[in-house]
Order: sequence, then structure tokens, then C-alpha cells
Amino acid sequence: MTNGIKTGGRKAGTPNKTTRAVRALAQDYGREAIELLATIMRSSQNEAVKISSARELLDRGYGKAQAAIEVQRIESAEAYATTPEGIKESKMLNALFDL
Repeated sequence: MTNGIKTGGRKAGTPNKTTRAVRALAQDYGREAIELLATIMRSSQNEAVKISSARELLDRGYGKAQAAIEVQRIESAEAYATTPEGIKESKMLNALFDL
């Protein structure tokens, strides 16, 4: 890249042929890999290994779990300043800037 201008490589939107070939090759082992994860989950003596295998199977079967995000709407800075979070933040800022 020269001065932020792309000077080589694939054009935007052109698929990577190597990635496609590797993905196809890996998919040939999909069934075997899933069977191995299930066997490990059932037979391992290590609980952490069992949980890890189960999580991998669930992620592939149902997708990764979405993280819950709590959103709180504050109408004004004055309202925020009276919340526990606002009070804590105010104390930290005051200590940081010696106010």
C-alpha cells in the first residue's frame, strides 16, 4: 500500500480460491470430527475436556450463544449523577483529577 492506496492483490469481492479449497477439504472431515468430539465428551475423565467438547458441539449445532447486553437510558447528566454507577464514576474522576 502506497500512501493508503491499494496497489495490488485481488479486486474487492473476488473470492479467495485457496480459502475455498481448504474449506472444502476440511469439510470432508466434518462428520469424523464431530464424532470425535462426541466420543471425547462421553468418555473423558477430565470434566473440563468434557465441557469443552460439549460446548464445541453445541456451538456448531446451534451457533454461539449471544451475550446479553443491558441497556439503560439516562435522560440527563443530572439523573445519571444520582445513580450508583454515576456516583462511583464521579468519585473515581474526582480522585483522578484531585478535585
